[in-house]
Amino acid sequence: MTIEKTHIVYLDTIRGLAALTVVSEHFVIAYGLPCEGELCRQWLDNSPLHIWWDGIAAVSMFFVLSGFVLSLKHFRTETGSDMAQFALLGYSLNRISRIWLPYGVILFMSALLYMATVNILPISTGLPASDWITQMWRSHPLTLMSMLREAFLLYLPPLVVLIPQSWTLSIELVLSLFLPVGLLLAQRGVSWLLFFGVLAVTVLGVSVFVVHFLIGLLLAKYHKVVTSYLMRYRWQRWLILVIGLFFYTAADSLYSVLNDTGLWLVSGLGAGMILLFVLGSLQTQALLSQPSLRYIGKVSYSLYLLHMAVLMFLTPFLLQILALVVSNHLGLWLGGWLLTIMVSLLLSLLSYHWLELPCMALGKRLSGLR
Repeated sequence: MTIEKTHIVYLDTIRGLAALTVVSEHFVIAYGLPCEGELCRQWLDNSPLHIWWDGIAAVSMFFVLSGFVLSLKHFRTETGSDMAQFALLGYSLNRISRIWLPYGVILFMSALLYMATVNILPISTGLPASDWITQMWRSHPLTLMSMLREAFLLYLPPLVVLIPQSWTLSIELVLSLFLPVGLLLAQRGVSWLLFFGVLAVTVLGVSVFVVHFLIGLLLAKYHKVVTSYLMRYRWQRWLILVIGLFFYTAADSLYSVLNDTGLWLVSGLGAGMILLFVLGSLQTQALLSQPSLRYIGKVSYSLYLLHMAVLMFLTPFLLQILALVVSNHLGLWLGGWLLTIMVSLLLSLLSYHWLELPCMALGKRLSGLR
C-alpha cells in the first residue's frame, strides 16, 4: 500500500492564523478596540473588517480543518475507503496524546498559577481592563475536585475556569475519535453523510460542530476533483472566496436573523469555502507556506492553550512598561496587542518543543507507529 505525504504546511498556517484571531478577540474583550470614536468602533465591530478578531469564524475554521486533515490520509491511500485498513487503536492513542496530554500539563501549570494569584488584586494599567479578564479567576473559586473535573477533557463542567477556551478542545477530541464513523458514512455516499449530520444536530442534540467536521471530511474525499477544477478556472476560485468570506464573517451581518446554531453553520460553510479556495490556488499555497507563517502554524496549539494566561498575568505588566513611553490610547493598545502576541508566540515555541513534540512522540510509540 502506497501512502502519499499528507502533512500540508499551508494548512498549518491557516490554523495558526485562526489561533491568532482568537488571541486578538480575547485581547479586544479584555481591553476594547483600538479606537475611541463610535464610528470607528462600529466599523471594526459590525462589518467584515472584524475578521482579524472574529473568534466565531476562527473556531469554525478549526473544526473544518480538523475534519479535512484527519480524513485526508485515509482518502490518499490506494485502498481508498477500505475501513479494514484503519488502525483505530493507534489513531485514538495518537489523538489523545496530541490533544489531551499537552492540555493536562498546561492545566496543571494553570492550577498552580491560580492558587498563587487568585487572592491578589489585579494590576492597574493605563489601558483599562474589563471585568471579564480581571475577574475570570478571582470570581470563580475552585476546589481541588473542580480542578480535576476540568482535567477530564471528554466531559468538561459547564463552567471552565482554568483554561476557559478549552471547551473547543473537548468537542475536537470527541469528534476526532468518531472519525471512523464519518469515514464509514462517506464510504456509503454523500447522502448518508449529510443525513447523519442533520439527524445528529437536530434530533440527537449533537454539537453543531459535527457539521463543520463533516464539511472538512467531504473536502478531503473530493479534494483531487475540486482542486483540479479550481486550478483551471480562476474566476470561479475568487467567487468562492468572496462568498466564503461573507459567510465566514456572518456574525456581524446575520446575527439579527439567525440563532447561534445558524451563525455557527454559516461561518462553518464560509470556512469550508475559504479552504476550498486555498486548495485550488497555488499562489495562495505558496504565500501561506512562508517560513514565518509556518512557524505560527506549528505552535498554534500551544498558542491556543497559553495565551489566556499571558493576557491575565503578563499583559498588565507589559502595559505598565509601555505607559512609561506611550501616552495615547491607540499607541498603548497597539503596543499591548503586539507584545501580547509576541510573548504568547515565544512561550508557545518553548511549549511546542518541550511539551508538544514529546507528547506526539509518545503517541507514536504507544500506537506502534514509526
